[in-house]
Amino acid sequence: MKRPLRRLIFNLLLFVPMLCQAQSFWDWWDQLHNYPDAAGPNRRRYINISPGYMGPNAFAIPSLPNMTIDDELWLQVAGQMHRGNGDETDNLFVKANIPLAKNKVSLYVTSVAYETWHVTAETRDERRMISIHEGNSGDLAYGFIVKAFEEGKLLPFNFGFRAHVKTTTGGQLENARSTDHSLYLWDGIFSKTLVNKEDEKLLVKLAVGFLTWQTNMNKLPGGSNQLQNDAISYGLGIEYTRKKWYLATDLSGFDGYIGNRDNPSFLRSQLEFRPSKFAVRAEYNYGLKSWDWNTATLGVRYYFLEVKK
Repeated sequence: MKRPLRRLIFNLLLFVPMLCQAQSFWDWWDQLHNYPDAAGPNRRRYINISPGYMGPNAFAIPSLPNMTIDDELWLQVAGQMHRGNGDETDNLFVKANIPLAKNKVSLYVTSVAYETWHVTAETRDERRMISIHEGNSGDLAYGFIVKAFEEGKLLPFNFGFRAHVKTTTGGQLENARSTDHSLYLWDGIFSKTLVNKEDEKLLVKLAVGFLTWQTNMNKLPGGSNQLQNDAISYGLGIEYTRKKWYLATDLSGFDGYIGNRDNPSFLRSQLEFRPSKFAVRAEYNYGLKSWDWNTATLGVRYYFLEVKK
């Protein structure tokens, strides 16, 4: 037998078992989810792009601003631990605040730099995921906060706007970790100072807005017969500052119109101790729905400088 023919036969003997093994890997998934008859040959189209059917970082909404405009340039690095809904997720979280105009405009940037996750077999099957445990990079998001009216000048409260965009940098839609589509949030924010002393401040805040994102139109259980979901967003909170301490809590969430677990709601609290330019910050988000998750955050924040004008 000539050498080229022997080499061809040898390669075929290696390739055929690999092909059979790959086919057998998908058999369980195909049978469980009626693939490809249920929603076509693209497995990623079987994922329900909705907060209740994805990981905790897929629809992360930023904390409620106080509309006094943060005029300090700072960087925060933190670890986050999410638990609930058959999902255990840990990730590195990074956030930066960039003042653009004193007491007028600020820009923030957030990133889920990397996450590792483990889900139960039941959650994997409900979400139509492929794997139980892996790691991946998350989404980058940014937003602008613009103050329109300052308390005490024209109106008895602060008022302004926020425009928030979640990008598509996150991976693994096939494992329901990121949406692979942009998300947009626009809201109006009110705040009112109740106590304003040199070393003590108490403020209440309220936000009402609009949220929109693209979905998979797969008509599967928990899925959607629409390509886009829209939601009303809301937030109501209070924050207290005394000397080196900062404490805040708010009730925030949104309510989508499709109705497939698209209405998350969280009670969120933040605590910060800032003895110098360095600050230690802890946060806890408690999910108020049976399919929501609880999130604990612990990290450090460094304040570089304050915009003077």
